[in-house]
Amino acid sequence: MDQPKLSVILLSGELEKLQAGCLVGSVASMSGMEVNIFVTMEALRAFRKDVINARDFKTAGEVGREMLNKKVDLFYQLLENGKEMGNLRVFGCAMAMDLMGWQKEDLIDLFDDVIGVTAFLGKAAGSQVIVM
Repeated sequence: MDQPKLSVILLSGELEKLQAGCLVGSVASMSGMEVNIFVTMEALRAFRKDVINARDFKTAGEVGREMLNKKVDLFYQLLENGKEMGNLRVFGCAMAMDLMGWQKEDLIDLFDDVIGVTAFLGKAAGSQVIVM
């Protein structure tokens, strides 16, 4: 039997949605699932080195503010753990990167590749898909 697969599409820049999507992906990876994360639209900004260094995240409300105040492991750290302990890959959206004039080097060193939607859909084939 094939390994169960999960694909998570991160498109919101809100910290709470990033945290939820990355937590689900990380736990799924550590539980034996193959996980592909596609980071697109506003979510890409949160993975920029300068944004992470400045902790300049958009929060939707009280829960997000408390995550920052209490210095819990944030979304990108959850993905790092998932990569270390499971089968998790992270892909940036080529179209959004081109639109913003960003390079892979602008992002933290977590991304396996920058690809288009068609390529991601190939990787996501046969998986459960979650959009955050």
